Amino acid sequence: MTRVQELLEQVKALTPEEQEEFRLLLASEADGDFELSPEWREEIQRRVERLDSGETQAAPWADVKRRLRERIRAQAPQSRPDGLRDHLSA
Repeated sequence: MTRVQELLEQVKALTPEEQEEFRLLLASEADGDFELSPEWREEIQRRVERLDSGETQAAPWADVKRRLRERIRAQAPQSRPDGLRDHLSA
């Protein structure tokens, strides 16, 4: 077993809360010096508050992707010589 596999097994043994903390720490390390602007921090806080209050609901990624593709198809010309329209059906 490699060191990475051993580490993965250790992470799997953590509680869900500890796993989430590990993921956040790992992500923050991967981002390096990346820092959000104050405006983005405020926007994220507003969105979290709207979710927490029930004012808005999160949508599954599959639904969001489907809706975006529908919007793109509705705006796209009916035929494109570059074949771009073919890629929208995926």
